[in-house]
Formats: sequence, C-alpha cells, structure tokens
Amino acid sequence: MNRRPERISFRFSARSRFAACLVATADGALAPGWWDLDGTHLPYAGDPPRYREGAPVETTATQVLPTEDGGLLRLRGAAGSGRHLLLLSRPASAENVTAEPVTGGPAPAEDPAECLSVEARGLRLVPGGPRGTLALAVETTHDGRTRVWRVRSAPLRLSDPVDLPGRITALLPLDGTGFRYATDLEGPDGHRPAFLDLRDGSRRALPSSPDGRVHRLLLSAPASGLLLTASDPGDGRLRIARATFGDRPRLDFPDRLNSLDGAVLPLAADPAGERVALRVSRGAQARLFLYDVAADRPRPAALPPGAFHPVAGWSESGLRVVYATPDRPADLVTVPDSGGSDAPSATSGAVSATPGASAAPHAPTEWFATPSGRFEAVRLGDWRTAPTVVVALHGGPEAHWTLGHDPVLARLSEAGAAVVAPNQRGSTGYGRAHAEAIHGAWGVPDLADLRVLVRTLTEQRPPDAEPPVLLGTSYGGFLALLAVCADPYAWARCAVIAPFLSARGLRERSTPAVRALIDRHGLGAPPDDDLGPRDVERLAHRIRVPLLALHGTDDPVVPVDETRRLRRSLAGAGGPGRAPHDCLDIAGAGHHPLQERGGAELTDRLVSFLTAGVPDRVPLELTVADATVRHRRPSAVFGHITHDERTPP
Repeated sequence: MNRRPERISFRFSARSRFAACLVATADGALAPGWWDLDGTHLPYAGDPPRYREGAPVETTATQVLPTEDGGLLRLRGAAGSGRHLLLLSRPASAENVTAEPVTGGPAPAEDPAECLSVEARGLRLVPGGPRGTLALAVETTHDGRTRVWRVRSAPLRLSDPVDLPGRITALLPLDGTGFRYATDLEGPDGHRPAFLDLRDGSRRALPSSPDGRVHRLLLSAPASGLLLTASDPGDGRLRIARATFGDRPRLDFPDRLNSLDGAVLPLAADPAGERVALRVSRGAQARLFLYDVAADRPRPAALPPGAFHPVAGWSESGLRVVYATPDRPADLVTVPDSGGSDAPSATSGAVSATPGASAAPHAPTEWFATPSGRFEAVRLGDWRTAPTVVVALHGGPEAHWTLGHDPVLARLSEAGAAVVAPNQRGSTGYGRAHAEAIHGAWGVPDLADLRVLVRTLTEQRPPDAEPPVLLGTSYGGFLALLAVCADPYAWARCAVIAPFLSARGLRERSTPAVRALIDRHGLGAPPDDDLGPRDVERLAHRIRVPLLALHGTDDPVVPVDETRRLRRSLAGAGGPGRAPHDCLDIAGAGHHPLQERGGAELTDRLVSFLTAGVPDRVPLELTVADATVRHRRPSAVFGHITHDERTPP
C-alpha cells in the first residue's frame, strides 16, 4: 500500500515565503522537507511550489526552521543534556528541488551543511531578526532567565545576546526592522506583555488590563502594527484583545471576534496586516475563519471541518494552513480567496485538498449519552456493522481527540475496522467542568463513561458480533486496563502503549513534570465501589482478554517499569481464566515508540493484533457458571462481579 507521508513540526519563515517540516519515512525515521512557496528560487514565475527533502537522520526532538533566503536551519538536541547541534543547509537551486515530496527510491545523502555545537538549556529557534540574521535563538538559563541570540552565518554562530530577567513564551515582531518585539516577560504576578528592543535590550510595558490576571501574546502584523493578545479584563473571562499603541495605549475587545462559538486562535495575518486567519475549535472539530480587522467581521473559509495546526503562513501568494482530516495526513493547503488560487489545493502536490476529493469521506463525530450527560467521539467507519470495533483512548489526560489524522487509527480503518475515539469526561475542549471531572478521581468518571459506551456499542451490534476491542496510550492505556478489569467479558482484546498502573505509583516513580501534573489534579480518596482503588497491579487477576503492551525502554514520561510490573502481575495471576499476554520492552524507544524508527513494524503488529478476530475465551477448566456468564449477551454481565472475582479489601 502506498501510504501518504506523515509530516510533523511545520514552521514558516519570517515572511512566510518558505515552509519546512519533518517527514516520516517508511521505517519511522524523520527527514527534513522544505518548500519554496512563492517561487523565489524558481526559473519561471508562477511555477508550482518546489519541494526539497533531506536525509532521514532526524528525530522528533529536531527543530526545523526555513530562512528567508531559502535555506534551512536544523537544531538537534539531546533531551535534558543542554547540548545542541545547529546546522544550516544552503538555499536550493532549481536543479535539486522537485515538484512534490519524494515517497520512493533511495534516501538522499546527508545534506552538506554548516555546523555549530551549542551548550545551552532550553534552546529554541524563532523566525525573524534584523538584516543579516537568519533567525533568533531563545535560551532559558538554569536560573530561569532568558537570553535572546541572533543566528548568523559565514561562519554559522550565535551573536549579540540580550538578557532578560525571567522566562518568555512569545517573541513577536512589531515592525519591519527586526529589532522591536513584543514579548511576555514572567514576573511576580505572572506573564505581562512588554516591548523589547534587541539593539540595547531595553524594555517597557505594553498595554494590559490593570485588573486582569492573564495576558498572553497571540499574533502580530508588523506592516500594520497589529498585536492580538489573550487577556482577562478583570472579570475572569479570557478574551482576545487588540493592543493600540501611541500616547494613550489601550486594549480593545472586538465584539464579533469574541462572539465566535468556540475556542479562537489567531494563526496568521496577511502581509498588510488587515486580515487574520482564525482557527475556531469546538470539541473535536475545528473550522477556519478569515477575519477583517477593521470591520470586526469574521467569515468562514472554504474548507470543511478538520484539524488546523497552530502554525500558518500568509504571503503575497496566499494563505497556507497546515490542515488534516482523519483520512488525510497533515499537509500545507492554500486557502481560497486569500491572495492565491481560487480553490484550496495541497501545496506539496501529494493530495488534493478540495472538499470531497479525498479517497474516503471525512469521518464524522458522534455523541453518546451517559447517566451524567453526554460526550463526543470521533468515528471512522460504521461501528454497527464493521467486523471489528476499536475503542481508542487518548493520552494526557489533558488532551482530546480531534478531526486530525492519527496514523494508527487510519491504519486500523484501512484494515477494515471501525474506530470510535471518545472524548469522555476528563477530556479538554468541552469546558472546565468536563475537563475537571477527573481531578482527584483518575479512572472513576471517565471509566464510568467508557463502561456505558461499550454497553451502547455492544447492544447496537448484531447478537453474534465480536465485542469491541480497546486501544489506549499513556493515560489512555491506564484507563483501558481498568476497563478490562471492570468488565472482564465486555471486550475482545486490549492493546496499550506506555501505560501506567496507578496514579499513586506513577507519582512515586516518575519525573518532576509528571508529579506536578498529578499534584495539579490531586490524588483524591479511593472510590467506594466494587473496584476500589484504581490500581491495575491489584486488579490484574481480573483480566480475561488477550493483551498486548508496548513500552519504550527510554520513555521519559512513564517509566518502562510500569509495563514490567504489569507483566509480573499478569504472570502471577494465573488461574483458569488467564488470557495470553505479551508485554514488550522496545529497546531505545521513548514515550511514542510507534512514531520512532522501527515504528512501522510495531504498527503492523499492533494492527494485526487488534483486528485478528476473537479467540475462544472459555477454557475447559471453567465452571459451568463461568461459561454461562461468558456466553450471555454482554449487556447482561456489564458491571457483574461474581463473588470469587471481587478484589479483597
């Protein structure tokens, strides 16, 4: 099967004339790819954007950033080491670029590049800078201060550092000189917007609401002086504000901009600073709007709902967004009526972006009712009739499924399975109450939603249909394991990637960042129900389904010992109802082993396991009563726990 390449880490140059990303090869390695969007280095004006791809030697930690002269910066870093390698590939000539990405043939050799070894903590590349500067590099020092460098060439080097007395998250140009920036300097009362001059490091406050508590810089347009911020004017509501400079600086909150139904994120401004591309998200779906700043008038763009990455570029030839749907990987798409062509088209030429032109229809979402309300799920295929139904649980837990492309879910769909990806309680994107429902209660309300979901799926499928199967990653792996412990006969199989076994255990054995997440949510008191404390180690004897677990040995988020503990617990459980299990340590892999080198083979194994069909799970040693329970209609045994299956207190 000729699959479309997966692309991640998209970036645009300062004036959006060039774009770059990382492209996954067939074996999971990553190569840099970059486009000449406006034909700056093409022999004939009006030629389609040209594409260039480098050698597959990068990792997900590599930062890519195109320069305004058509070159490419790559910053390779070793996690936690403070050591970085900065590389500069020179602009491409017309002879060594192609009209579309290379998807076959031998991999290109490593591109000749200037190299610079850098010792710095938390280094990141930012487009922009004054004339003669390729980009800016922002370093967070060990004591929480920030240093802004200019990246120069001939020779490649970092120069002219500017020191700031706190952390920053944004650096947005305010004019065309490349010296004047808006930033959000951290202080005792949080981040406050400030003006920064790179010539001498001078700073002064930018407009902010005096009684507000949140001020986050979103987007600037140097041509018009436009600056948009997310601000709390003091009433607890976060809204988008427009900053006005001059003798009486102030913030204005445009009515129509702040009346859009959903979470609004400005993506890019047109070269004149008169229009802004907005991503408006509601739950799993997102739409693109074009906003007229002077008229305070947003209108929807001609793209169907999907997923829009939080980066975009708007040059003289039009607006390009990074757009994906469940059946189509992320790609650069030119938006109609934005200065470019009349219809949306994929910049790379790899796929058509015209609505309805993809090989399969856009996957819809579906809402499922629970006793406490309802939740939305992304759906691929018809779960009522498909031979296999995969319930896919997202990680996080501060995350949610969108109408973006997930390569594993797409592979499952290609293999004939239907996929239901729920945004149960605890998922973000549906308001504070929905997200905070699991605070202090991991695996309680979200598990309750999942148990209702599997009942709904089972009852609306044919009587002889295979029960649903489970797939979960990280927090989703924890939840999936709890689900097969709670309802041992409701599921056919379960696969987990980088799971943990309990919140308390993970807190004891994880990194400070993970401990901080758990502390923010709170451990809470053990629930007073049949399952008791949500600890898979003590519940593992209840698992009756075939289980596959994959865990990278170098996982920096969830220690691989969690899966090793699971293996020992399953091996020790024994008993007549024990199901086969395979808990694999993936040597050298991190938290997302399917996205790393060798991930293609792991994905094949995972998909084959999930779509393999249900085995006979009633061994001869089971009692007649147990066999009767197994062969009942699943709706009759949801939540049913026989006396000998109860976990002792």
